[in-house]
Amino acid sequence: MRYLSIVFFTFITTACVTAPPPAAPLEMPLKPQLKSQSYQVAYETEHASPKVKSVQLPAHKITRNQTVQVIADKASVTDTLFKQITDALTTMNLRVVDQGNSDYTLAIHQLELNFIEDTEYQIQPPNKAYPLFAQITQLYPIQQCSTINAEVSMRLIHRASGDVVWFGKSSIDSASFHREPLIYSFSDEQVISNELEVATFIHQQNTEQARLARANQEISIPSYKTISKMTSLTKLQGPCNRTEVSALTPMMHYYLSSILIDKIKVH
Repeated sequence: MRYLSIVFFTFITTACVTAPPPAAPLEMPLKPQLKSQSYQVAYETEHASPKVKSVQLPAHKITRNQTVQVIADKASVTDTLFKQITDALTTMNLRVVDQGNSDYTLAIHQLELNFIEDTEYQIQPPNKAYPLFAQITQLYPIQQCSTINAEVSMRLIHRASGDVVWFGKSSIDSASFHREPLIYSFSDEQVISNELEVATFIHQQNTEQARLARANQEISIPSYKTISKMTSLTKLQGPCNRTEVSALTPMMHYYLSSILIDKIKVH
C-alpha cells in the first residue's frame, strides 16, 4: 500500500512538471495606415439682374449743391444704411442736411424683405475629373437654398411745391445678389471593416482555457480588412440656410439704394 502511494504521488508530480505552460496572451495587431482623399464640388444657379424702375419728371431741375434731407420714418432704416444713403447723395454732388429747410426731401418708402421659393443650385463638373464625381452627382445633384427677395423704393420731393420730381424702385433676390458658387467638400476615407471581429478573436484566445489549448500550437490572427467610405458633404462657401441668407440683407439694401440714387440726374 505504501508502495502504491509513492508511485501515485510520483506520477502526479511528473505530470505537473511535464505539462506545458499556457501560451502568452495575444496583443491586438497594429492597425494599417488609413488613407484619406479630400475633394471639392461646386453648385451654381442662374442669376438675374436687379429690377430697376426710375422716373425723373422735368418740373424741377436738380442742380449741384442743392440740399436734400433724408426722411425714413416709413421704413426701418438702420444707422449704417442711413449713412450709406447720405454718402451716395454726397457723391452725386448734393448736400445732405439733418434739419431745417432743404430744397428736396428724399423719402424712403419701402425696405421690404420676403422669403420666396427656394433656389436650386445645380452641381458643376470639376476642372479636373475624379472617379467619385459620378457618385456625388447621383447622391447630391442639387442644393436647395433659402432665398430672400429685397425691395427698395424712394421718392425725391421738391419741398417748396410738394411735387415728386423723381421716384425709383429696385429689387433683387439673394441668389442673384450673391453670385459666387456654393462650395462643398467631402472625403474618400479608408476604414477598417472587421475591427470588432479581430478584437473578439483576441479576447477569446486570451482566456485561460484557450491559452492552455494553444500552448503547443501556433494560430493566425485575422488580418485587418479595409474598405473605402465616402463622407457626406460639408459646406465651405456660400449662403444657403435662412440664417446665412438673412445676413446678406444689409448689403442687399445698400446695393439697391445705391443703384436708385445713381439714377437721379443732377445737372
